[in-house]
Amino acid sequence: MRIGINGRFLVAKRTGVQRAAYNIVKTLVEVDRDNEYVIFTGKEQVGAPEWNYPNVTVVGDNLRPSESIRNHFWEQVRLPRLAKQYKIDILHSPANVAPIFYSGKSVIHIHDLCFVVNPQWYSFTFRTVYNIIIPILAKRATKVITDSNNSRNDLLQYFNLPAERVSLVYLAVDDTFSLPRPISSEKSSVREDDYILYAGSLEPRKNINILIEAYEKLRHQYPAIKTKLILIGGESPLFASVQLNAREFRDDVVFKGFVSDAELSDFYRRAKLVAYPSLYEGFGLPPLEAMASGSPVVTSSTSSIPEVVGNAAILINPRDREQLTRALHRVLTDSSLRKSMIKAGAEQVLRFNWYRVARGVLSVYYEVHQRRVDQPLTVQSFIPVSVWSALRKMESLKTALMDEKKIRSLMASSKSQGGS
Repeated sequence: MRIGINGRFLVAKRTGVQRAAYNIVKTLVEVDRDNEYVIFTGKEQVGAPEWNYPNVTVVGDNLRPSESIRNHFWEQVRLPRLAKQYKIDILHSPANVAPIFYSGKSVIHIHDLCFVVNPQWYSFTFRTVYNIIIPILAKRATKVITDSNNSRNDLLQYFNLPAERVSLVYLAVDDTFSLPRPISSEKSSVREDDYILYAGSLEPRKNINILIEAYEKLRHQYPAIKTKLILIGGESPLFASVQLNAREFRDDVVFKGFVSDAELSDFYRRAKLVAYPSLYEGFGLPPLEAMASGSPVVTSSTSSIPEVVGNAAILINPRDREQLTRALHRVLTDSSLRKSMIKAGAEQVLRFNWYRVARGVLSVYYEVHQRRVDQPLTVQSFIPVSVWSALRKMESLKTALMDEKKIRSLMASSKSQGGS
């Protein structure tokens, strides 16, 4: 197969969707030697070491960071021409959007339908455009991949897609978060073990106002607690404004903006707990990243999040400020609970790795490629046994490296919190 990758995401700011797309493609080209990959992206990606394989070609074209309108035009007009020029068998768009008028076989990742399920959280322009484009893309694609059963059910319900057209492939955690490493020695404005962390964009659906209200209630009810609240991330201009009203304890609510993945990993590792009261997620990477980094997690019982965190997190109704306050207090004050949550989180993360993701995506490629025009899609996997076995072997090796060694490491350190 000759697989084309829509690499527009590689010139965008790397938030959740872009990070997931990057890891999907990086793992595919790392493990797959049977197929050719042609990555259509910006010129700065030419020569990047992660694409340096004999069966990978990077086509550096006129994509530029921070030029959304220009890049959208490239994706809709230029990319289909490039795919035809390079004789692509399957065009894969791993970051929600694809060329509407591409006529060849195609695979698109649609990570969630939040703009459909909860349109009130988005600007009029954003939800109008996406409610036109995404249903068309979903119906025109040969196959849609999504990240959770919750998102798959949304696609089937709202877009009326046949079940065989939508494949579930869970995501995984970037190695930045999952590999044991020492906590950075960089100076921090807070004590190493004395803050609650939120990481993610500051969108309405992330429910930050409730988190701040629960935090202030926590500080009121338990004056001995001096723990700060750190918020990492930024507000997208595509979304309606978010009012973040820290009042009495505003000096202890610290906004950090965007940080690098390495810095984010350090923040996770130093946190006393990670709070993620999001109202809706297609997958929800931050809770899993937190667990991989060795942090106990308090998060929502809604949408896809219970699928991801299993029994390793404390689940709360994200609209219930009192319940969130009680959960924060419980984790902050119960060192035994924190230790057990760290261990359970480390075990939960082992269920998700990028080799398993690659195996799922490759199965979709083979299914789409081998299907005749007059033949219905099926859920059967056509991936060759040799490729499947190699991926399973890599997955087993990665799991073994992370397994007991990581759990023992996390439990031994207990985040330097065991006695606090």
